Amino acid sequence: MCGCSIDPGGYDVAEPVTVPSNTPPPGSEPVSTQVSMTVPASKVAQFEGLLHDMFTAARGFEGHLGVDVLRPEGGGIYQVIFRYRGHAEHQAWVDSEQRHRLVARIDELLGSSDAEVRSVDGWEGWFVAPGYAPPTPPRRWKMAVITLGAVYPIVLGLLTALRPLTGGWPLPVGMLLTMGLAIPLMTWVVMPALTTRLGPWLRT
Repeated sequence: MCGCSIDPGGYDVAEPVTVPSNTPPPGSEPVSTQVSMTVPASKVAQFEGLLHDMFTAARGFEGHLGVDVLRPEGGGIYQVIFRYRGHAEHQAWVDSEQRHRLVARIDELLGSSDAEVRSVDGWEGWFVAPGYAPPTPPRRWKMAVITLGAVYPIVLGLLTALRPLTGGWPLPVGMLLTMGLAIPLMTWVVMPALTTRLGPWLRT
């Protein structure tokens, strides 16, 4: 259940979002894919085992950047976001025997499913979060406003907090530590929260 699409048997697969023509060509940008599917409470334990196997297999492929999971209590709609370095690495995983084998096992466990899959490229990947996956990318100026509003306070706060430690360090080394902390915060904490809360505004 990972990649641009899940095997088509029983699944409704959404088309990937088209990259605007002024963005870099495919292959040079990361790809984020959100998969949403319903898991009955009676099958959660078995599904979690297969999900763990899926993540383990995906990590063995070059270009896998990580995964975010929103787990419902006692069964319900699972939302999983996979992130890949580029289209080539993403496609290698999608076409792999490991993925097809695991998808078949999930098919067998869940039977007919109404899973939904959406993919976006590059910068738009920050604007995919559990509960918000736009059918088309948000307007560029809105993405710029939200990104600036998130990056500035995070970087300023980290620079201030780390100054006693990094004050005597060379500037490039100090900035490397700061950005090394800021980017994970942006990717897994701040941007998912902002895109979920501001989803209606981003869609307009």
